[in-house]
Amino acid sequence: MKENKDVRKKLDNKGYFLSILVAFLWSANPTSVKISLKYTTPFMVGFLRFTLGGIIALIWAIYKKDSLKIKRNNIVPIILAGLFPAAQIGFYNIGQAYTLASHGIIMIVTFPLWAAIFSHFFTPNDRLNLSRTLGLITAYSGVVVLFWDSINQSFTEYLFGDILMLISAMLLGARLIWVSNITQRVGQSQIILSEAAVGSIMCIFLALFFENIFLNISLKLILSLAYQGILIAGMGIILQTYLLRSYLPAKVTFFNLFQPIIGIFISWFLLDENLSFALFLSIFLLTIGTYFTVRRKV
Repeated sequence: MKENKDVRKKLDNKGYFLSILVAFLWSANPTSVKISLKYTTPFMVGFLRFTLGGIIALIWAIYKKDSLKIKRNNIVPIILAGLFPAAQIGFYNIGQAYTLASHGIIMIVTFPLWAAIFSHFFTPNDRLNLSRTLGLITAYSGVVVLFWDSINQSFTEYLFGDILMLISAMLLGARLIWVSNITQRVGQSQIILSEAAVGSIMCIFLALFFENIFLNISLKLILSLAYQGILIAGMGIILQTYLLRSYLPAKVTFFNLFQPIIGIFISWFLLDENLSFALFLSIFLLTIGTYFTVRRKV
């Protein structure tokens, strides 16, 4: 009975600090992926990312002396936990190849909104009210602004990638709620290693059968993959899974609204991408909408 007890709570000082840290770590991810795609294919980026993350997670599990034995009734939930990030990263990497890093940042940061919707149906005491629903509408209007910007600039060049990134955000939101729920009965290391194993297998399979694989080794590729694999898929996922296990998911995802502000300036600095009015309007609407969507009255 103890293993199945829901221990999630409101954020305390530790939760606030770790949530902000995770949001900050993720902010440069779209720019990092965009850099990686200059040197190898989308699914190879995913394979290397999951592999590096899995190594970090395994080292952490050994250090913590976590049990990796899986109970029979947890096999299906753990496999599903592995399929979510594999599909999400697949859409993410392909989508980022067809749009700007700045657009990718805006699209992927909608995941707290999707998480709020899924949490309404699947997480006790985390339901939407009028204020949060209006927040959703405001935030999604920011996405519409960015889609309109894509159509005006170049329909075929940006819109396809934007759509794939939005699907990726939806899958990420669903994954967060799924992980938050199953970690009440399944070990954290089991979930993280499952995500790494399933993700690596799926990505290398898809790369071998559907991509013309190339790999140009460079310092930029090594640094970008180290960031994605060690910091994000490794340390970042460990922190995020701990937060989802310990706190209500809508509160944890709130701080990700700071990602577009940080990430877009990173893409401007490293990739020399233009900062348009539509981009800033989209950030404003998304930030305001996300705040009202994920906030909860004390």
